Amino acid sequence: MTPTEWMIIGEIGLGSVAILPLLLQDWFSRKWLIKHPFPQFPEGTTDPLPRMTVIICVRDEELVIEGKLSDLARKLYPRELLEVLVIDTGSSDRTMQVVEDWISNAPEFGPLVRLLSTTSVAGKSAAVNLGLAESHADSEVVVLTDADSRLEVNALERIGRWFLNPEIGAVCGQQQPIGENGKPVLGSSVYRSYYNRAREAESRLDSTPIFEGSLAAYSRSAINAGVVADSNADDSQLAVEARRQGLRAIHDPDLHFFEAVPVSLSAIHSQRMRRAQGLVRHLWRNSDLMFSKKMGAPMRMTMRTLFYVHIKMPALVIASLSCGLGVLLSVVLNPQQWTLFPISIAALNLSLFLAILYPPFAVRVLSSDSIRPMNALTSFTHSMAILVWVHLRIILRLKSHIWRPIQEIRESINRFDQLQ
Repeated sequence: MTPTEWMIIGEIGLGSVAILPLLLQDWFSRKWLIKHPFPQFPEGTTDPLPRMTVIICVRDEELVIEGKLSDLARKLYPRELLEVLVIDTGSSDRTMQVVEDWISNAPEFGPLVRLLSTTSVAGKSAAVNLGLAESHADSEVVVLTDADSRLEVNALERIGRWFLNPEIGAVCGQQQPIGENGKPVLGSSVYRSYYNRAREAESRLDSTPIFEGSLAAYSRSAINAGVVADSNADDSQLAVEARRQGLRAIHDPDLHFFEAVPVSLSAIHSQRMRRAQGLVRHLWRNSDLMFSKKMGAPMRMTMRTLFYVHIKMPALVIASLSCGLGVLLSVVLNPQQWTLFPISIAALNLSLFLAILYPPFAVRVLSSDSIRPMNALTSFTHSMAILVWVHLRIILRLKSHIWRPIQEIRESINRFDQLQ
């Protein structure tokens, strides 16, 4: 066999090995959603709600922080059991002044809000640790929520009731996307549907180690250790810590928050890069859970699956694409082999495009005018490349724990606020 033929075999083999476990995992997720019950929600109980601390970490959020505080002020929760900590991490705009003005002009809710500062650009995780240290000593529940997210009116009350179940140590919400015009987007992307399905299935089996930081809540007693200060996966860190304490960490599909999604390529890349690096570091840091007998078989299986998808699979996908590029180069250098090029394209479709043609994914892709199969494939390949790149960044000790607000997201949320 010629080197070109070997590269075609490599393209098929590596791509299939990469993709098929992902599709198998999604198939199992669908089965688990049917087979396993969700943790019991304490609905209708007369037990008093727990005291709650809401932490909002901000940096240069002048455009959206007033809307965030106004949104919280409309939420259903006993005021005597609530406090809000706004923690600035080195803003260079008028964020702190806007918060102070809002507090002084809100006689009912303003006294519940405290403004703190890390006094330097320290990153969100450092702000979370400060919030845990400064929160009310009697607070039983700590809620993390972003300045650029908005909550359903009963979100805080639903969180409080979840923690009346003694098995629950952490709970996060489900994203409701907002478009550029500030209006909620109907439906969800292929990735987001897969993500929500996987997180809910993991929650039904045992717990999910990946959390939505835009709305995440924790039992205070389970997270006293705080988070690693130079990591940006604080939400998932705390979820795993709660699970290590013997409690469950769950993704609640009925606990909703509204969040704008990036549209421009630069914004998409920036957001994915930061989140991916935090997630990869989080999985490496907790890789012992793949073999921990204390966690139980479902949690070990969940960690192994996530480790494969985010750490092993990207390398296999990039290797498959590299074989495809090798075939193209061989054809360019030796035109006599041009007949092999269509075979290579077919191999690429078989090994990578299979994920898009997988029926549960394809129905969503092909029914949307805004998401086409090739765009979805490009997005998938981009995500794999980012995961490979963040491993290189970690090796080079390049950190991404200090975030920069994405302007287009803030503008979309601002339009959402104006429509309320």
